[in-house]
Amino acid sequence: MIDMQNENAINLLTEMLGIYTPSLQEAPLSEYLAKRMKNELGYDNVRIDEANNVIGEIGSGTPIILLSGHMDTVPGQQPVKIIKETIHGRGACDAKSSLAAMLIAGSDLKNESNIGKVVVAAVSDEEGNGLGTRTLIDSGVTADYAIFGEPSGIDNVTIGYKGRLGFTITCGAPSLHASAPWVAENAIESIYEVWDAIKSFTLENTGSNRYSSVTASLTGIHGGSSHNTTPEKCKATVDMRIPPQKSADWIAKEVEKIVHKFQSDTNFSKVKLKVDDVTEPFETDKKSILVRAIIRGVLQVRKKRPLLLRKTGTGDMNLLGHQLGIPVVTYGPGDPHLSHTRNEFIEIDEYLSSIDVYKATAMNLAKIHNYS
Repeated sequence: MIDMQNENAINLLTEMLGIYTPSLQEAPLSEYLAKRMKNELGYDNVRIDEANNVIGEIGSGTPIILLSGHMDTVPGQQPVKIIKETIHGRGACDAKSSLAAMLIAGSDLKNESNIGKVVVAAVSDEEGNGLGTRTLIDSGVTADYAIFGEPSGIDNVTIGYKGRLGFTITCGAPSLHASAPWVAENAIESIYEVWDAIKSFTLENTGSNRYSSVTASLTGIHGGSSHNTTPEKCKATVDMRIPPQKSADWIAKEVEKIVHKFQSDTNFSKVKLKVDDVTEPFETDKKSILVRAIIRGVLQVRKKRPLLLRKTGTGDMNLLGHQLGIPVVTYGPGDPHLSHTRNEFIEIDEYLSSIDVYKATAMNLAKIHNYS
């Protein structure tokens, strides 16, 4: 049997799933959430900003805890349906369930005293270039602690993400008949020479495990126009992930040095480097007040101690942590392996439990913060 409170939480999530929100198309959900937050959930100072983020507040004073989850999903609609004890639909796992749980948790906390201020932000474009979180930061949002909602699994808390360096390499050379490959450099082959040098650099910066290692992935390559003509141009995109022991800015400078060596060789193809993204790695101290509070929250709700995870990906937690200079963790219901799949779903029990974990964590934070 599902009581009225839980039924309302389930209805909120299913209605959110029914609004299709690929990145940068979140406006309909923004308007829907703003109305719900004002009229039914009891939030104060509800507003929609220029990035279609929706922000609302519960309580006042300190500490200030930011609960932030994203509205957007990867492209591809899926039917919304409840099957036995699961809710299905695009975003059910990544990550509308986390956002819905945060919204309900914040609303439930309005009747609690001495919790400080809870700011809930529904942000846009997390699956894209992070416009929502960047706009939220630029707006001057302040907080003492933050939780970003992503599917970590109900019994796991993510305390660390690697950083990211994304860049594009372009090589250019004269286009010639393929029967005389000795006349000039081949732009595609030149790309692979640069790529080999970058791969060698990552091997020199391999740590004791994947999390502590610098890695690089060749994510795209395009060149050539004819089967019997050497390519005039070749372009490759590269994604590098950087552990907390390194700086993304330092890695970017090292890549520039590698490319410069090829640029200095007059016999080599013309090489250009364009850096598209530099995101610093981020890890929250496992002894921080925030980590202590959420561990206690999971223990209270789930009766077991959560695992603390360090992931090889990169998230909005990196931006929040560095720009605000505060402890941040990532937590939310759902199996992360279901993200972006053709059959996303969330266990109803896990979704409802996450609401209680968010609430317990906020109350624990207030107690520890005010007495530490």
